[in-house]
Amino acid sequence: MQDYDSTLKQLLQDPQGLAAEYLTGRRLVSWRNPEMPATLTLRADSVGRDDTGETVHIEWQGRNDAKMAARMLQYAAWLLNDEGRFPLQYVFYVGASEMSMPTTVVSEGRIVYSYNLLNIADLDAEPLLASPDVRDNILAVLMRLDDRERALHRILGRIGDLRDANRREAYQQLRRLAGLRHMGELVEEEGKRMFVLEDYLEHDTFGPVLARNLEKERQEGRREGRQEGHQEGRNEGKREGALQLVQRGLAKRFGQVPDSLLQQLSGLSIAELEEFNFRVFTANRPEDLLN
Repeated sequence: MQDYDSTLKQLLQDPQGLAAEYLTGRRLVSWRNPEMPATLTLRADSVGRDDTGETVHIEWQGRNDAKMAARMLQYAAWLLNDEGRFPLQYVFYVGASEMSMPTTVVSEGRIVYSYNLLNIADLDAEPLLASPDVRDNILAVLMRLDDRERALHRILGRIGDLRDANRREAYQQLRRLAGLRHMGELVEEEGKRMFVLEDYLEHDTFGPVLARNLEKERQEGRREGRQEGHQEGRNEGKREGALQLVQRGLAKRFGQVPDSLLQQLSGLSIAELEEFNFRVFTANRPEDLLN
């Protein structure tokens, strides 16, 4: 669960996102990272303050814990001592098995304590899918999805609009969370397609050539009346890069490649070349790729 905790914390605390308000019903305006005394081994996932000044404590839980209420009471007592007020507390369950954790502590009438426990899979994903913030979109993968594959394509499309390192980071976050819903393989397969062009650009042989072509096309595209030619040149540059990558992959895997296969490649589109490139790594012989 520790791997997921850091991802969930980043997504929840995004200052531009809607997730925290959607999940708690309160508008969180600041976050803090409180450190409990060394005598305690607990570490709070997320502690923030809403627009009324209330302290809000959020925990993510990936499995059922019979002692969850006692743990949350420890958090509450520490935050009460630290801030002089009792926090509003939420536990969001992200596990796959049926949720079954106590939410109250009652000790012979001397103390009655409870916290808010919600199964995030029961919440409608649409408000976060519709958010303009990609981190909200990613978090939505844990919620109730009417069409999981369509929702994933929607999220991946948003991630694809990001640039460079931000795109990679967002994709890895989605991949981690999708694993909690047994959708990791689907995300990974779609992710391969998303990063094909990026891999072309990083290739040591034709990457610089393709990059120069794309830059030249961008400059030409600024000239009035050249938009159509710009797009055609951009597409041809992409297709040429895709074709070279496939040819090099074939040569590296099989050595001698039949002329009939090379002829077939010359007529493929960019999308078909990208698909063909993935098949190269699963085929046992070049002839298997002709079907």
